[in-house]
Amino acid sequence: MAVEASRGAWAARAEAAIRSLRDVEGVSIQADGDDIRELHILTTSRRPAKQIVRDVQTLLLTKFNRTIDHRVVSVAYANAAGPVPAAAAIPAPELAPAGPAVAAVAAEEERVRYAGVNLFVAGSRVQAQVELKWKGVTRVGSASGFGSRDAAHRLVAEATVAALQEYVEDELALSVEDAAVVKTGRQDVVMVSLTLLSHRQSKILTGCCTADQDAQQAVVLATLMALNRVVGGLRTKEPTEYVLRPTSA
Repeated sequence: MAVEASRGAWAARAEAAIRSLRDVEGVSIQADGDDIRELHILTTSRRPAKQIVRDVQTLLLTKFNRTIDHRVVSVAYANAAGPVPAAAAIPAPELAPAGPAVAAVAAEEERVRYAGVNLFVAGSRVQAQVELKWKGVTRVGSASGFGSRDAAHRLVAEATVAALQEYVEDELALSVEDAAVVKTGRQDVVMVSLTLLSHRQSKILTGCCTADQDAQQAVVLATLMALNRVVGGLRTKEPTEYVLRPTSA
């Protein structure tokens, strides 16, 4: 009880909730008061670490109103030959190399990454331009409309979708429903909501990202989070150095 009191009773409740998630065998939260310094996950699954980390982020946000940076989470892969006792120590030879979530997914370098975002304002007209990078090749998407720089989050999300479209063979029937900054506890969080039309049915996709410094960058990352699982099931183009487009007469 003394340990629980020193780090906050919420951490013990959060650990119990995280253990109920798919593929989570064990969890340990290292907290400094109300702040999570480290969060360690043990799994016997071979599901990508970034998906497990995102499940944890979503649970903490929705049930405990807390946001965490994925870089404080580490995922260790244990031998799946048998069940892992909750109270047993795991021998070091059974553990695959693990580290922060970024290192754990280093093998997945083929995923689309954020490269940059710019806003151009001319009077009441705003243009958003987003750069994404995949396999060393950069693609740019843009979207424009009327409004102010502060109200351009939706345009940034639309530009992100347009840039992503450059990498896939399939046409994405996507529309941006909303992109807004909301307050959760002491942090600002960007929430992006998209609608995907497929086989005459619509599906809502959502993504979120903490807006620590750059809100426009957070919009891009939240949009990519919403699209991540969709893109995984699409046919992708082989990246080329140049894209040839028709020139105006």
